[in-house]
Amino acid sequence: MVTGKVVDPQNKPLELVNIKIVETNQYAITDKYGMFRVNGSETNNVLTLEFSYIGYQKLSVPVTVKAGETNLGNIQLKVLDLSLENIEINAKRNYSGSTNSSLIITRDMIEQTPALSVNDLLNQIPNRKIQPPSLQNVQNINLRAAYAPTTDGKGAFELNNAFGIAIIMDGNTISNNANMQSFNAGRAGGVGLSFVKSGSYGIRGTGEQDRTGYTGDYTFGGTDLRQIPADNIESIEVIPGVAPVKYGDLTDGAIIIERQAGKSPAYVRMQLRDNATSYSFSKGFEISPKYGSINVGVNYVNSFQDNRDKLKAYRRVTTNTMWTNSFGKSKQLKNTFSLDYGRNLDGIKFDPDDEKSTRTKFDSWNFSIANRSNYRFNNGFLKNVGLNLRYAEGHQVSYKEELVNDAYVLYSTATTTGIHEGYYDSGVYTAKSLIDGRPITASANLDFTGGFATGNLVHNLSFGTSFSYSANKGLGQTIDPNEPRGTTRIASTSLGTKSSERYYDFRLALAQKDLGFYIEDLFTATVMGRPLNIRAGIRSDIQNGYTSISPRTNINYEVNKNLRFGVAYGLSYKSPGLAQRFPGPTFFEVPLLNAYNGKVNESTYLVYVERYEPTSVGLKPSRSESIELSAQLKIDKFNLSLTAFNKKSRGGISTVQNLQSIFLPTYTATINSGAKPTINQTGTKAYAINYSVFKNDLLSDNQGFELILNTPEIKQIKTSFNISGGLFKTKSRSLYNSLSSEIPTTVPNDPNYAYIGVYEPKNTRAYFSTGRITSLTHIPKLSLVVSFIAEFQLLDKVISPESSRIPLGYYTSTNQYIAITNFDKNNTSYGHLYKTPEQQAEANLPRIFSNYHMSIAKEIKKRFKFAFNVYNVFNYQPYYVTPAGTYKYPNTSPTFGAELSIKL
Repeated sequence: MVTGKVVDPQNKPLELVNIKIVETNQYAITDKYGMFRVNGSETNNVLTLEFSYIGYQKLSVPVTVKAGETNLGNIQLKVLDLSLENIEINAKRNYSGSTNSSLIITRDMIEQTPALSVNDLLNQIPNRKIQPPSLQNVQNINLRAAYAPTTDGKGAFELNNAFGIAIIMDGNTISNNANMQSFNAGRAGGVGLSFVKSGSYGIRGTGEQDRTGYTGDYTFGGTDLRQIPADNIESIEVIPGVAPVKYGDLTDGAIIIERQAGKSPAYVRMQLRDNATSYSFSKGFEISPKYGSINVGVNYVNSFQDNRDKLKAYRRVTTNTMWTNSFGKSKQLKNTFSLDYGRNLDGIKFDPDDEKSTRTKFDSWNFSIANRSNYRFNNGFLKNVGLNLRYAEGHQVSYKEELVNDAYVLYSTATTTGIHEGYYDSGVYTAKSLIDGRPITASANLDFTGGFATGNLVHNLSFGTSFSYSANKGLGQTIDPNEPRGTTRIASTSLGTKSSERYYDFRLALAQKDLGFYIEDLFTATVMGRPLNIRAGIRSDIQNGYTSISPRTNINYEVNKNLRFGVAYGLSYKSPGLAQRFPGPTFFEVPLLNAYNGKVNESTYLVYVERYEPTSVGLKPSRSESIELSAQLKIDKFNLSLTAFNKKSRGGISTVQNLQSIFLPTYTATINSGAKPTINQTGTKAYAINYSVFKNDLLSDNQGFELILNTPEIKQIKTSFNISGGLFKTKSRSLYNSLSSEIPTTVPNDPNYAYIGVYEPKNTRAYFSTGRITSLTHIPKLSLVVSFIAEFQLLDKVISPESSRIPLGYYTSTNQYIAITNFDKNNTSYGHLYKTPEQQAEANLPRIFSNYHMSIAKEIKKRFKFAFNVYNVFNYQPYYVTPAGTYKYPNTSPTFGAELSIKL
C-alpha cells in the first residue's frame, strides 16, 4: 500500500489531484484532506507516481513498494508560473516516457510556446525545421524521414509517412481512415493530383511568388493538426521510434496528447499576430464531492494569408467539455466523459484580378463523444481495467467554382462501356466541383493491467484488445457531367482521349473494421547491481482481411546514475484507408465523331466511354521495421541524449499508372438540312487510355541520428543553453517503373514521337539536417523569461542515379510501347526524354542557411502574463538561384505575435 498527502506551497491540502501509477496504469485522486491511498502492488515493485493538477507543475515520484504501508509523507506541488526556479522550456529525452525515443513536452513548455495549433508545439522535435505559427496550410507531420521536397506536401512518400503516424488524444486514436475528400485518383494521375485545388491568388507584382494550387484537403495523409488547439493540452509524448504494442494501426510513430481535466482557475488567453488573432477561455470547477468536476474550454482563431487582401482565410472554433468523477468508497473507479465540437472555415474568396472568378472553400465540422473508464483493484493479479470508447462524426465540403467561356461543350452521361451518342451544350457556364464527405469513426479499447512476481522480478503485465470502425456517409463526388471542370472538359474538335468524371456516392464504400490484440510485460531486472528496464510485447492486427504479427521491445540499462544505454526493435502495420480501398469507378471518354454545324438537332456527337472498376483485393497494410540505439550521458549537470535509428518501410500505398491501347471505329458524316447527319464507318484507329490503380508500390530505408544537449544554468547571467539537431538519410524506391508525361504543345507528324517516357523504378537518396542553439534566460525574481534561437539548415539534398536520367522506352500518342536499346540524345523521336543532372538537382540546398527567432515573457502578480515573439527576428532572407534560374528564399518573412493570458 502506498499513501501520502498532496499539499500546495502553503502546505494546504489539495483536493482532486490526479495521480497516475505509470507501470500499472492505475489512477487515483486525493480527497478533501489531500490524502490518497493505492493498494495492491507487489513488494519491492518500483513504481512511478505522477501527480498532476491544473495550474501546478507536474511531479513524478519514484517509489519502491515495501511490505505493509509505504507512506510518502507530504507531496508538495508548485504553482506553475515564471517565479519558479526550475521551468522546463526545451523538451528532453531522458527515458521518462513509455519508450526509449519518447520526447516529452510538458505544460511548462506549452505555456511558454506561442502556438495556434498543436503543430507549433512540435517544433521541439530535433532535426525539424522550425515553422512559424500559421494556419494557412494543411499541417501534417513527418517523423524520421527525408524526402525530396514538394511544394504542397502531397508527395507519395510524404503522405505515407504522415498517414502512418498515430495521433492519440486522451487514449483514443484520431483516425483519418474515413477521409475520402478527393477526386478519383484513378483518373487524376495519382494521389497528388486528385485534390480540389485553387487557382492563382494574392497580390501580384510585389516580388513575391504568385500563390497557386492551394488545397485544404488531407486525404491519404495524416490528421490536419490545425484542428487541434494547444490551449488545454497538459502534455505531449512524441514517439518517433518503436511504440508500445498497445498502439496499433501505425508505421511511423505516435503523438500522444493528454488534455487538462479537473478543477482549475479560469484562464483567458488572447494572441494577436500579424496575420491571425486567437481567443480562448477555459475553466474547471467542482460540481460537488459526489458528482466530480467539469472542465470547459472554447477557442476561436481568425487568420489570413495576407492581411492586405484577406483573400485566403482560415477560421476555427473549437469547444470541449470534460466531466471527471471517481466512484466507490475508495474511489477505485475513475471516469472521464468528454464532448468536443469543432468548426473549420478554410478557403479563398473571389480575386478581382482572376479572370475566371475562381472561388474555393474547404469547410468542415466535427463532433466527438468519448468516455474513458479505469477501475483500480486493491488486491490480486489484476491491478486495473480500462475501457476507452469514442464516436466521431464530421462533415467535409471541398468546393471550387470558376467561369468557363468556350464556344460549346461536348459531354456524355453514360456510365457503361461502349459507344454512345453524346450531347452539345453552351460553353459559357460556371464549372462547379463539390466533394461532400461525412466521415464516421468509432473505436473501443479494452485494456487490462496485472502484476505478479517470479523470484525477485516483479512483472507489470498489460494485455487487451482494440476495435476501430470507419465509414463515410457523404454524398461523395457530386459531379455534373454537363458542366465539366477544366481538366475533364471536351470543348474543341480535336478527338483525343479525355478522362471524365461521374457522380460517386461515398456511401457505396464498405465500412472498414480493424481488430487488434496485444500483450506486453514491463519489468526491471538487476544486472551487475544496476537496473535493466525491459518493455517487451507482441501485437496482432486484422486489417483489410490481412493478419499481422508485431513484436516490439524497448530495453535500457542504467550503467550508473550518469550513464544509460538503450536498444529498441519493433514491427508495425498501417491499414489502408477508405479512399485507397474504394476510390470509385474510373471513366474515360474517346470522342469518335463531332459532326456539328451550329444546330444541335442537325448535329451528332459519338463518344466511346470506358468504365474501369478498381478493386482493393491484394492491397495490403503498409509495414515498417525499426531498430534504434540510444544513450544518455550526464556530466556536471550537462545532459546529452543521442539516438540512432534504422527504419525500413515497405508496402507504402500509392497509385501506379496503367497504360492501354484500344482500337475503335472511325467515322465520316454528311450534314443533312433539317435532320441528323448521315454517318458511315470508314475503319479503325488506335487510342490511348491511361488510368491509375492503388498498389503497395513504395519502399524506403531511413537511417539517421538525433541529439539533444542541455547545459546547466550559468548563474551569473541566469542563462542556460540547449543544442539539438540530427541527420536523416532516406533511400526511396518504387517497385514499378516511373513514367514521365512529355506531351508536346504542338503535335508532331512523327507517329513514333514519345509522349510518355518510361524510366527505371524510383530510386533516390535524400539527406536532411538541421541544428539549433537555444539560449534561455530565466530570472525568477522578475518572473521574466527571454529565449533566443539560432537555427541552421545544414543539408537538404536529393541524389538520383545516373541511370534514372535515361528512359528505358516510351509510349506514343496511341500508347504503343517502343523500347530503347541504345539511347541517343539527338534522336528526334525520344531525345527530349533525357533528364539533365541540373533538373534532378533543382531542389538541393547549395549551402548552410541560418535563421533567428526570439521570445520574451513577463508575468505580473502571478495572474497576468504578457509574451512577445518574433520568427525571423532580423528579417534575414538570403537566397540562392537554382540551376533552372529560379530564385529560392529558404527563410520566410518575419512574423510576430503578442499574447496576454489572465488567470482569474
